Amino acid sequence: MKFKNTIKYVIIVIIIIFYMASLVAKEFQNDTFFTIAIGENILENGVEKEEKLVWHEGLEFTNPRWLFDLMIATIYNQFGFLGIYLTVIVVAIFQGLLYYYIINKITKKTYLSLFITLIVMYINQNEFTARAQIISFSIFLIEFYCIEELIKTNKNSFLLVLCILPVFLVNLHSSVYPMYFVLLLPYVAEYILEKVPLKKNEKSKIVTDNYSIKKLIIVILIAIISGFITPDSLEPYSYMFKNMNGFSKTFISELQNVNLTQFVYFTIFMMFIISIMIFSKVKIKLRDGLFILGFFLMALNANRCVFFFYLISTICIIRTFDNFIELYKINISFLNYKLKNIILCLLILCIFTSSLSNIFKKINSKYVKATDYPIDLAEYILNNLEVQDMKIYNSFNFGSYLEFKGIPVFIDSRSEMYTEEFNPRNNNSTRLV
Repeated sequence: MKFKNTIKYVIIVIIIIFYMASLVAKEFQNDTFFTIAIGENILENGVEKEEKLVWHEGLEFTNPRWLFDLMIATIYNQFGFLGIYLTVIVVAIFQGLLYYYIINKITKKTYLSLFITLIVMYINQNEFTARAQIISFSIFLIEFYCIEELIKTNKNSFLLVLCILPVFLVNLHSSVYPMYFVLLLPYVAEYILEKVPLKKNEKSKIVTDNYSIKKLIIVILIAIISGFITPDSLEPYSYMFKNMNGFSKTFISELQNVNLTQFVYFTIFMMFIISIMIFSKVKIKLRDGLFILGFFLMALNANRCVFFFYLISTICIIRTFDNFIELYKINISFLNYKLKNIILCLLILCIFTSSLSNIFKKINSKYVKATDYPIDLAEYILNNLEVQDMKIYNSFNFGSYLEFKGIPVFIDSRSEMYTEEFNPRNNNSTRLV
């Protein structure tokens, strides 16, 4: 029996590895190019030195991803685009395996956990690219898991991880640093409501767990202090709010409201969980309800939060759904054991072959598409013009690639840096909007 379980999990791990590798796009997004350019600038001049990626005078640039930029530039200098591509694949595989581990630990349902993992990773596949979010989302997933284990086991090992994570997050992707506290809030709220001296209603569909919050308070305090352990010490607490509440929201797609298709997905999710709560006897943990509702509202407000909804809220939905299955003892009784195994084997085989097919299709793909970026034009400029003496006016999507080639630009994908919120108008600076 133990040998069969080992074989089963080995097969699942192999499936997830190939599946996650197949989801990673070989073509780089434009943010990757300015990431390399900034990282190389840091390698040459240090974090505190002024960058010369744009030709504007007086603009101040922050470094919310300085450590990630440095890592990507180092990998590029050693191994080229192939090294970056393989790095993204490794991180994606780690995230897929971690997500499966969390779901399987909650539900104890091996194949259900596998298919939920594959679905969520497919929905979130745009995350898997050489941008800082691939690291920060993995950190948030680790944070969620460690908080759950800490309140359940009270082991100091999970406390230690939760105290170390903010130091990495604030230097790898400080622009999303407030989310570290957001993931802690539902637990604090649940603890407070559990201690409120109100009459408990046994018929209530919302339940609270009784646990100590002392160690979570320690995590919060350390996270507050860790937010200053970065070259831009105040930016972790202001960057996100400047971005989401300023002019940037009008032209940065990640900060805009979700489209109709995404709205339909969210509505289905919410109707599913509400139906279970209303028409069944299943109970939902208060923190799960807060995660689901909170990230649902955040996702409707900004496309960037869609990833958080699928990554975290789906775990809470699956936990509630698992309680529903256990309560009503739902089983596929009309299928015999052999038939269920045959169906599972066919599904796994289809997933495996499809993943392999996608990987082979990408072998001949290019890292940089000539139809998307001015590859030939950049070479012409470098070979025929005095780059440092010219002021080139480029389109938004071309800026990062030109910076990567060492050509100062008019604008790049860090579009928020050209707004009033980050660079107020003064006599010595220019700004785009």
